[in-house]
Amino acid sequence: MAFSASDAAFEGFRIVRRRPLAMLMWALAYIVFFALAFLLAGSSFVTIMQQVEALEGSGATPTMENLGPLFQAYGVILLVVAPLSIIVSTMLSTAIARAVVRPKDSAFGYLRLGMDELRVFGAMVVMMLLIAVYYVVVFGVVFGVGAYANSSGQGGWFALALVLGLAGFCGLIWLAVRLSLMVPIIVAEKRFTVLSSFGLTKGRFWPLLGMALLAFIMAIVVAFLGWLISMPLTLLVGGSMASQFAGMEGQSMTQILPKLAPILIVSGLFNAVVSALQLAIMYAPFAEAYRQIKGLEAG
Repeated sequence: MAFSASDAAFEGFRIVRRRPLAMLMWALAYIVFFALAFLLAGSSFVTIMQQVEALEGSGATPTMENLGPLFQAYGVILLVVAPLSIIVSTMLSTAIARAVVRPKDSAFGYLRLGMDELRVFGAMVVMMLLIAVYYVVVFGVVFGVGAYANSSGQGGWFALALVLGLAGFCGLIWLAVRLSLMVPIIVAEKRFTVLSSFGLTKGRFWPLLGMALLAFIMAIVVAFLGWLISMPLTLLVGGSMASQFAGMEGQSMTQILPKLAPILIVSGLFNAVVSALQLAIMYAPFAEAYRQIKGLEAG
């Protein structure tokens, strides 16, 4: 069946209107994520801010010795925050799709940690591997042609590298759009699949791309409005996070945390709400497109 790209693009706002408590649950999931990330890796965040400020203030050339603490802090963040981020993003993307294609399963704001999430996680891993292989092969050729053009100095090869690069980028967008209905299919049909999205998106590339661009623009607008609202409140509690670190060099987390508590609470609450709203705006349209294409009854 056909679907309305312009209508589907606004599904995120309709979910917020229909299920405001679900939206609050998604924001709460982000708050828990932010809190756990800061609890487990907060000292590493502090180290990065202080080391960067010290390097900028000294004006000295960075060496492996003074960059060592930075690399170590980034390693801790990667090992701790990345797994948490994957778990939360999988739960939220699945919950948003569930809110559209299975609206009666509304307990806990559609949030679960079950077989749907495991299937979505597995499919996302496969999708990322497919995109990674595409990127390595296609852009490996582009970089090879570019390297030859640089060594030979022939303008024709430079032009060919540019054309191949643009074609590779367009192909990456095409692949992302063709796989965009993967999560709604998994959640609605309760089965593991990756390539089934190709069948549903066949002949619908341009409407889906237009829908995605419209949703992306609306998400950017929401982020900008959220920043405008949060900025005066942030100033009331002491200014930006970077300014709060001034003069805290050498202090322990127990000394730093009470001073950062107001800005952490304000920024954490706003970031959680805005992030949850942006996620709904970006992900819900694809679930709604699936619903319309399959001819399922609206929630």
